[in-house]
Amino acid sequence: MLTVSKKAAAVLKAAKTAQGASPAAGVRIVKGAVPDDSGKPALAVGFTISEDPAPNDEQLEENGLRIFVEDALIEPLDGRTLDAREGDDGPELIFR
Repeated sequence: MLTVSKKAAAVLKAAKTAQGASPAAGVRIVKGAVPDDSGKPALAVGFTISEDPAPNDEQLEENGLRIFVEDALIEPLDGRTLDAREGDDGPELIFR
């Protein structure tokens, strides 16, 4: 199962507040694709604010934040930790 660090939860809570989402809303992690250096699609993830999970999403609550993981990402993210670090343009979310 995915875990979420306190730092990452704080970043996502701030984003949720900035979007004007309800306190009960969660963050949904969704699958995307971006081209890698060879032009082939590489796995990418995105984050959306959602009031409810999709039917096949895995649901968890970490550090007071509801998280919904798209079914296609449940296995790839199993055992990983979503964390945050300070980047050049502000906080960055990373998977460890």
